[in-house]
Amino acid sequence: MKILVINPFGDTEFFGQENLARVARPDTEFDVVNIADSYPLRNNQWLYFRYHCTDGTLEKVVSAERDGYDAVFISCNLDIGLYEARQLVDIPVTATLESAALTAHMMGSTYSLVTVDYQNGKIQEQLLQTYGLHEHFVSQRPFNIDANDLYIDQTPSGEVIEAVVAAAKACVYEDGAEVVIPGCTLAGSILTHNLPNIEDIIGAPVLDGMLSGFKMAEMMADLKQAGLPIVSRRGWFEKPPDDDMQTLRKFLGRD
Repeated sequence: MKILVINPFGDTEFFGQENLARVARPDTEFDVVNIADSYPLRNNQWLYFRYHCTDGTLEKVVSAERDGYDAVFISCNLDIGLYEARQLVDIPVTATLESAALTAHMMGSTYSLVTVDYQNGKIQEQLLQTYGLHEHFVSQRPFNIDANDLYIDQTPSGEVIEAVVAAAKACVYEDGAEVVIPGCTLAGSILTHNLPNIEDIIGAPVLDGMLSGFKMAEMMADLKQAGLPIVSRRGWFEKPPDDDMQTLRKFLGRD
């Protein structure tokens, strides 16, 4: 199995390759890419930035199918281009927040997000409503470290861990969360790398969406190989008309 992991911003998640390699099946190969060739920033937490990340992400997805990948995992809690990608390609496409929320629904009756800031958390709440996964969501607590500053060359891991753990504990003991999802893959990667026992520390599981999203991509690729459909083409994920698609691609100067 071959999976493409896309960081939909202009850098690559530290510890990401290492953390995913620990959970990947022995027969799974994966490559990690970013969209620095089309988007210059290391963060995408604002609505306008998110908009400009989508096109570059979708081009990577389209190329992945052409290059023979079995699945794509979009590694970002804003799930950049997820639904658009499912309209375009016939290989499975997963993303971080959707996969983590689906998994959280199986793990407990309530869950919370710990986010970089309040506005970013509101974007993720809106996504959860779109996914139909908002019913068991009880809170979002910002840990107030800008995504640009989560990189280890900007903020020591210890400071990030302290802020995230404090927010996660509040979700558990004040909001009633049975599962906590880090609302940024950069924060989740730090916790997975440094705190394998975090459940003992905060009193509930902390679900790294990078790991669940990657494993979901493996599972969906297995389903496709078993002959099951990986997406419904009736309604939401119906493909665009081929003639219009070709006209648009030609206009953009793309294959």
